[in-house]
Order: sequence, then structure tokens, then C-alpha cells
Amino acid sequence: MTHTKPSNKAFAAVFFSLVCALCAPAHSAEFSQYFDGSGRGSMADLVRGIRAQEGNPGDPKAPAATPVQGNTGNNELLHFWEDLKSDTLDDICKNVEIPLDAGFDIADIVGVDGKFKRYMKQYPDNKIAVIDQVGVKLGGHYNFTDLLSIGGNSFNIGFSGGLEGKSVVIRKTNEDKYCKNLLNIIDLRKVKTILPINEKRIGGMGVNEIWKFPARISMGVSGGIGFPVEPWLNIGFSLGASKELKPSVTLFRMSEDKLRVRIRLDRITVKSAGASVGTSFDAGMIGLPEAEDYFISALGKEINKNLVKEFNKYIAVRFGLSTSRAKGKKILLEFIVDPRNQDQVSKLVDFLKGDLGIIRKLIEMGIRFNDFSDIEDNAAGQQALQAVDDVAQQGLGLNSTFAGANHFNSTSHGMNIVLPVVMDRETSNGQRYDRYQTSGGGEVLHVNNASRNESVSNINVPFVGKVFKHNTNQNFYVVNYEDNRGTVSDAAMVYQRYEGYIKHDETDARGMVEEMNEILKFAGTQGNGTNSSFVIDANSMFPHLAGEEANPTGTDADGNPIPDTRRYKSAIMSFSLVFTKEAVRDIVGAPAATIMKAVCNVMEGIDREIISKVYNLFRIDGEGKVKYDWKAASKALAEYKRDGEDAFDPLSVVNTFCTNVAQIVSDIASVSAAGDQKAKSKRLSEIMAGRGKSRVGYESMLQVVIQLVNVNDIFAKLDLSTDKRIKGEENVASSYNVYNEGLQAGYNSQLGQANSLRDRFADPSELSD
Repeated sequence: MTHTKPSNKAFAAVFFSLVCALCAPAHSAEFSQYFDGSGRGSMADLVRGIRAQEGNPGDPKAPAATPVQGNTGNNELLHFWEDLKSDTLDDICKNVEIPLDAGFDIADIVGVDGKFKRYMKQYPDNKIAVIDQVGVKLGGHYNFTDLLSIGGNSFNIGFSGGLEGKSVVIRKTNEDKYCKNLLNIIDLRKVKTILPINEKRIGGMGVNEIWKFPARISMGVSGGIGFPVEPWLNIGFSLGASKELKPSVTLFRMSEDKLRVRIRLDRITVKSAGASVGTSFDAGMIGLPEAEDYFISALGKEINKNLVKEFNKYIAVRFGLSTSRAKGKKILLEFIVDPRNQDQVSKLVDFLKGDLGIIRKLIEMGIRFNDFSDIEDNAAGQQALQAVDDVAQQGLGLNSTFAGANHFNSTSHGMNIVLPVVMDRETSNGQRYDRYQTSGGGEVLHVNNASRNESVSNINVPFVGKVFKHNTNQNFYVVNYEDNRGTVSDAAMVYQRYEGYIKHDETDARGMVEEMNEILKFAGTQGNGTNSSFVIDANSMFPHLAGEEANPTGTDADGNPIPDTRRYKSAIMSFSLVFTKEAVRDIVGAPAATIMKAVCNVMEGIDREIISKVYNLFRIDGEGKVKYDWKAASKALAEYKRDGEDAFDPLSVVNTFCTNVAQIVSDIASVSAAGDQKAKSKRLSEIMAGRGKSRVGYESMLQVVIQLVNVNDIFAKLDLSTDKRIKGEENVASSYNVYNEGLQAGYNSQLGQANSLRDRFADPSELSD
């Protein structure tokens, strides 16, 4: 038989034609990324919170520490925490897992058709959860429409046979160390699964226990082309497109008398593209035995392939770029059942049907959901949403406590750099738009989100994990509401930052707080100095480090004093900064002269000194450009000028300042000129993320804009938790609220309600519902 190898051109032509077949438009990538908060409030509550700006403004209240309130349902924080802890060198017992083959009889559970495994995960408060997961087969015949669209014509695809799903039961324990929890792991008498569903099992759920029943149905096409430039260097390109239907049911025992049932219907379309450059060094090239020969002789051919693949992963140099666009629709329905009420529990059991008939019901709901488009008509959206809600209520026999829809689209761009053992760095940034609507709420909520995420790890030990890790996730959310007459409100804005370290010292943990203080200290100053009333006392959080800095006990090699610091197992921070619509108005309408003062106010060192000398010479013309008397400035700064090898012209600092001010003024002015309120919000999220002329974003832009507001119109909250593992030292677990005392309740409620809504529609983390 003769084999012919297709050319790269031929392969590319076939691949591109396949990708083009999936031609539904799509936007954004990170569908799992959204807010925190859980279990209370609604969209209508949030809208009212944004509207109402009541209270008794007074002198700012000094931030005071209160204990961090653990929240197992804080979805965004849980996502961040799980990502931070993943693939790290942690507790020796962390990766203990008990797998069992299909058909194994466990306790009173007989004939579960699928694979079982039990493992552990840790919450941000360090408590350990035991997770029992069973794969199950969902039988039936299903037809799906509009999975593919070719030339505007739907391509219908039928599936017969089974779909794959799983049963997941999550139970939080009181242990905070993996190894102390081993007895719970190996005791298979306490294995718990959802199946078979019955009243007794539901009645036996513990408080904070979570049951999940997700399924996933997807269609997609993907592929790539690689070009070996050299034997050791490869360049690759990839493209892909997919559509997914993800129905799921979760049960969460909130209290003895409340069991929350959540039904989710997600339809997501994703298109992605990537390019990568990579090189792998043979073991012999770095002075080690030839990897393949070594593993073959030492361990045998049977397990050689996987080990060699894993080993090569650690000695590869890689650089990659990627972009993806996604769009999707989500329906979320919630019901509250009293698990002590036999009638309600019986109806729930009938709805779930031990044979997983719920999946059929969800797919039927999804077909109705297909007709619910991203429409601007509030009333029509209510009608479409109510139709889906009615189906669920008829099936369960209860009225829903929440019914809502989320349409979204977004774009995301990523970069990855890997240096063998030394470093692994991943960054991504994206822009996302979400439209939320609730049944009976009467309003639509519009959210424009800009994000930037970074993960840096060092010392990647083969087969063990990463020793040091530092993750930072930042988001700006710009929010508008729309009433039933189509009137869109002015925008409010939230900055959310999550940051965490694995095995870094206390200087890094303290630095997370101090970096936020570098923003808060400028609150409401209008370009004049700093405001100590909004600064959080980092010394009270880290008294040992504060004492060492004042009276260091250690010295370096030259005998100079240096503070003694200790390494923590982990530290994690959550920081939220809320700008009400009044604050946003002040930012967008700020005079150019005030913006210039604010930019000058954040400058430091010799640059600030130079600008201060000539500040009286600056003026801003009608086009927003900064002008000054060049001759007068040159004369005033003559003492700073240096010639020769270390030549320095102070006017270069002045010119840079003028350019920066003009660009920031232009960026802020571009918000007002963007168009309607929704367009203005999108533009505001972009410039806050550094996507304007100035390229100044996130912390640096916050330092400027926080000066332009009235402190009565902002609210901040910081939570910090550490896992020190230092004998004799208590962990830090503190929460700080920064606000005017008269506005505490209003702002705290507003933030909680916004987080609750966003949490509801987020893809659940592994530890949440």
C-alpha cells in the first residue's frame, strides 16, 4: 500500500474550510470569570441600590479590622483560589485520590454505572472539602438543531445512545490539613453519591453540603499546523470553533430548613486562534542521560511514554500567543425547598427522576431558550424568560424564587512564556459585555467588563509541582440599568482585585495591602496631597515585620541591618473599590486643570521635584494640549541640567509630563463623546484598563481618578487571609471596610447585591454551586 503525505497547503485549506463552517459570530473567552457573593439580593435590588445614594455624609471613618467572614459560595474568589493552588508543591497528602472501577458496589449504592473517585480540595479559609465524584451514563435519543450553520442554513445533527454526565457531592470538613483528613478519605463507608435520588438521601444532606449534576454536550472542530524551523525549534498555528450546550442541576443545603435548587442552561459558542514558538532540549543537550533510553531501561516500555512526555514538558522553552472570542446565553432558575417538608421533597424527587430524566427536561427547556435572543425590547425579553420559567415550575410543582437570563459576548488575548524549571508566566486580558434580565424585575442590567490576569510561578519541580506562585486578577465592571421604558441610567463602576502568593515571605503579603494603600491615600484629594483617613494600617496586620523594619535584628554580608522576614505557606487578598454614579460623573466631567494636578500629585522623586518647579508655567489649550514657556522653564531648571557622559535634560521630564497629561485628559473626555450611556460605559471600561491614548490603566489610572471624586461617593473593602504555618504565630484573617460611616449600610448592600447577581450566573467553581 502506498501512503502519500499531504502538503501543508492542502492541510491548511481543508482545516480552514472546516473552521469556516462554524460561522455563527462569537465574542470573548473567559466564561467562567465573574463576580463574587452568594444567595441574596436580586437584579431589581441592585438597580435600586445604584439609584439610591442616601445617607449622612460625615468625616471618613478610619478603617478598622473585623474578622473575615468565610463564604463557601464566593464563586469568583473560589475560582481564583483553586487556580492559585493548582499544580503547586503543597501538602504531601494533597493529591491523595481513591479511584474505583465501574460497577464497584459502595456501601448502600449498588450498580452505579461509571467510574468513582474521592479526593480533597481546600477552601480559602483553609478548611478541607471531601469530594465524591461518580461518572454516570445518561441514556436517550436527542436531536439538536442549529449546532452548525452553513450559509445561514441550520445543519441539524442527531445523537442516539448515551450522553456522559457525573454526580458530584462536596462536603466541607473542620480539618485544615490534608493529612489529618486522610481517615475521612479512606473510609469508603461514608461515600456519598446523588444516585439513586430519593427522599431519604435529600433529607440526609448536611448544612453547606453541595450536590452537582452537570452534563455537557458539545460539537466542535479544531486543528493546527506546525512548522519545524530547526530540529529543535517548532512554530505552530491553531484554529478552533465549538458550540456547547451545558445543562446542570445543583442542590445546596443552605440551612436546616432551606435547600436551594439551581437549574442552569448554558449555550456557548467559542472561536479561538493561537500561535506558538517552542523548543525542547534533549536530556543529553543539558548534560543528563538521554531521556528516552534512560526511562526505557530503568522503568520499562509500558510506562515509558507518559514519563518521557512529562519529563520533556519540564525541559521545554515555549512562547505562545492566543486569542479567542465567545458569545453565549444563560438561563438560571432557582427554587427554595424545605427539606423537612415531605410534599416538597417528593416533588423534587419526582422532578429529578432517579433515571436522570431531568436532563431531557433541561434540553426541552433549552429548545425554548434557543428562541430567546439578545433583544433590546424589555417586555419581549420578559415574555421569553417567563416561558422558560413556566416549564420549570410545572415540572417541579413549585414557584421559582429567581429566574434570570444573561447574554454575553467577549474577546480575550493571552500570552505564555515557559523557561525550563525557572519560570512559567501566563497573562491574559479581555473585554466582555453582559446583559442581565430577571423575570418580573422590570429592568435590564448592562455590564461592561475589562480584565487583566497574571500568573507567575518559579521553580517547577518535575512530577511534583511549582514551589513559588503569585497570581493577580483585576477587573473593572461598569454598570448601567435600563428601565421598562428603555431609559438607560448613568454608570456606576467597581474595581475588583484578587491577589495571592504561595510560599512567599511576609514582605510580599504586606505588599499587597500597601499597594492598595497607594490608591486609597489619594481619595478625594483633587490633586492636593494625600488622605490618610482612607489608608489601611498594614503595621497592625503585620506587627512582626513592622517591628523588624523599625529595629532590624538581621544583617547582610556587609554588616548592614536588614529586616528578618519569614516565609508563609500562602496569602490571599480580595479588594473591591466602588464608584457610585455620582463619582463616575465627577470623573468624566473633571476639568482638565484638575486632572493635570492629579497626575502631578502621583509623581515621585526627582520627576515630581522638576514638575513642581515649573508647574505655574503650564496651561491647557482648547484642544486639551499642555503648553508652557520653554525659555522660562529652561531657566528655572538650569540646576538639573547635566552634560557629558551622564547627560540629563530636565525638559525631557517636562515634555513627557505634558504628553501624559494631554493623553489622559483626552481619554477621559472620550467617554463623554462616546455616544449613548451604554457606549460611554464601554469606553470607560476600556480607558480604565489602559486601552486609551495614554495606555495608563488599572492601578496607575485609579491613582488619578480617585482624586477627582467626593469621598462620600466611594466605598472600599479589603479582605486578607494568610496560612503562615509559623509556630506561635496566629494567621491574619481580617476584613477592612473603607467608607463614611453614614453610608456604610447603603454601599455594603449595593456591593453585596451586585456580587450576588454576578455570582449567580458565573460557572460554578469546583467548590460552589
